[in-house]
Amino acid sequence: MSQTKSRRSRTLVDREVQGSLLRKIAIHWIAFFVCNAIALTIWIRLFEQPDADWGQTFVDTMQRFMPFFVITMALIPAFVWDTLKLTNRFAGPILRLRNALADVRNGRAVTPLQFRNDDFWQHIAADFNAVIERVPTAMPAAPSPSAAEGEA
Repeated sequence: MSQTKSRRSRTLVDREVQGSLLRKIAIHWIAFFVCNAIALTIWIRLFEQPDADWGQTFVDTMQRFMPFFVITMALIPAFVWDTLKLTNRFAGPILRLRNALADVRNGRAVTPLQFRNDDFWQHIAADFNAVIERVPTAMPAAPSPSAAEGEA
């Protein structure tokens, strides 16, 4: 089985799976950001400004750690993009497998699966290719003339 190095033409190949993972990553990153902001505010209040009110402590925290907050928020798209690129390595092969199985189900000719070099689950392609070599084609056979005459 030869392997291919071609680039994907689509970034989001399986909207359901990849979209779910991207939403989770974004939500986790935002939760991380909020928890850090709260932790920093509590730290400043308890150890640096015990006599200040919470509102003033929050304002001071935001002013003091604004570069950290900006960088943290700016990293969200980078993490989402990197996750999307990683998920392509398993969503793409499964999409190809699903399409090949649909072709088999519909009686169409199936070519051997070839995943990209850095894709996960290379063994699935090898196993699928071994199966389609062993199993006779799923194309419905045309009825023989003698069988057609016997039914008439």
